[in-house]
Amino acid sequence: MDGRKLAGAIAGELVAGVRITAMLMRNERKSSEPSEIANIKRAGLAKLGREVPSQEQLPDTREQVVIQGGHLLLSAAAGAAYALTTDRDAALLPSGIAFGLAFYGAMHWIVGPTLGLKSPEWRPDRTTLVMHTVNHIGFGLVTAAGAALAGHGSK
Repeated sequence: MDGRKLAGAIAGELVAGVRITAMLMRNERKSSEPSEIANIKRAGLAKLGREVPSQEQLPDTREQVVIQGGHLLLSAAAGAAYALTTDRDAALLPSGIAFGLAFYGAMHWIVGPTLGLKSPEWRPDRTTLVMHTVNHIGFGLVTAAGAALAGHGSK
């Protein structure tokens, strides 16, 4: 395993994760509604028998730290998965796009609905599907770029 590639992939995914965190929090404030990720976290807590805020209540600072911290940990794990599943010489565009789509498929189409944390991805409107797809392709590309940049010269 190339440690520089691993570190670069994790860093790239964290950069992408921070970007989406900022976007989610901005959209919460604009819409006055909790983000999808907040609702997913709350659904998980409810399944564990924990008390959760009402669906209309925006996350407070403590809840945001848990929500976004968990999202960034998932981002770091995704970056590590990219580094572990791609060749050192993987082309940036195809590997980044493929990884972003695979991660999107796994999380939004399989894991989330299977665990009952979110509605199946085929139910939302076209705009939501496009947004999720584009965001995850972006994640994949930033992850691949981070891995490529950090791994450059480590051959």
